[in-house]
Amino acid sequence: MPEIDKTTDEVCRDMIKKDKKASLLILLCWLVYTCSYIGKLGYNANITQIEAFYGVSHAQTGMAATFFFFAYGLGQIINGAFCKKYNIRFVVFGSLLISGLMNLFIAFVDTFETLKYLWMINGAALSILWTSLIRLLSENLDEKYMARAVVIMGTTVASGTFLVYGFSALFVALSAFRMIFYFAAILLPIVAIVWMIGYFFLIPKQRCDNALSIVCAEKNASKSRGNCINSVGGIIAILAFYAVIDNLVKDGLTTWVPTILKELYRIPDYVGILLTLLLPVFSIFGTMVAVALYKKIKSFVGICLLLFFCSAIFILITILCLPINAFAITLGNFSFVSCLMAGVNNVITSMMPLYYKEKLNSGMIAGILNGICYLGSTISSYGLGCIADVWGWSTVFWTILVLTLMACCVGGVYMINKKRDNNDRV
Repeated sequence: MPEIDKTTDEVCRDMIKKDKKASLLILLCWLVYTCSYIGKLGYNANITQIEAFYGVSHAQTGMAATFFFFAYGLGQIINGAFCKKYNIRFVVFGSLLISGLMNLFIAFVDTFETLKYLWMINGAALSILWTSLIRLLSENLDEKYMARAVVIMGTTVASGTFLVYGFSALFVALSAFRMIFYFAAILLPIVAIVWMIGYFFLIPKQRCDNALSIVCAEKNASKSRGNCINSVGGIIAILAFYAVIDNLVKDGLTTWVPTILKELYRIPDYVGILLTLLLPVFSIFGTMVAVALYKKIKSFVGICLLLFFCSAIFILITILCLPINAFAITLGNFSFVSCLMAGVNNVITSMMPLYYKEKLNSGMIAGILNGICYLGSTISSYGLGCIADVWGWSTVFWTILVLTLMACCVGGVYMINKKRDNNDRV
């Protein structure tokens, strides 16, 4: 009898230890990706100050962000394909260090052309993170921790955006917008060191010792994974299409809302940046909305369809209310759209890869879909800036409305065609 009690106690202790370790691993990945946004969005958060400082147009400032998103998106796809071969501990460490260094250089740059290329290198460096972190979580977490990982990792974008825009508003109020780049240059190396230490204690060493068995397992699983990819190829294609529109809308709003508030409603720069914080605050709830919807809908495409449809309604309300010049309505609607688009982004880059970890290479799928997301980001920065320069912001809003309705049409056609398939869970 005492042996049974002892065994039970040991099992309980092991379960508690395992749960704590899983929670700390998720927290470590959350910290890395959230803080990376300080080095990632410093430019976007200060785009109005950068325009004034360098004397450039909307399209020109958008081009620098486009360079970043192009390098980031292409890097996501490349890293998604090869992340299985990476030593995650060192590539994440190197990514954070390089980003910190690029931010330090940008703080001293006096020519816009140089800044543009430094920002592109920064994008390439940071593109390593998401695929590596998703791969790490999928390989080291049991199924029961997946929902927790999806929710927590789904808040990284909103949390990181909130931090970078909050600090940027403070620095702009102090007439020192470049301080955000110095801040990133200091913070990211510190996070890199925390990552190295945390990885050492949280990741089991047997992965290195059993490299051969892992390779064999991968070979045995490759055929079934290939069959699964073929069976969900249509869904992946639709999610890829959604990824472009989602990030075009989401990052387009995050990038240009401070400028919209300044030019349409005469809001001061630092107040505009501060008000833009509502977008990431609302975005945090987007992940929770997506996870809650999955319990009811059981269809990734269906969830995205619903979120796009609601976004279209809010955008239409914004357009109809433009004549009354009420910035609160515009900002409120954009905040809800940001929340909904964050939900779509979470479905595409987190939920689908992690929930299919037994059937698909999570790191590869996350990298490819996240890379395609940034095709939309690439278009949004320069494209929406160009449209605003030529036709004004109302045309930008109409463009976003048309894109969300296109997403609804594609999702609607898919759902109608798959209605008779009772086993469809994506």
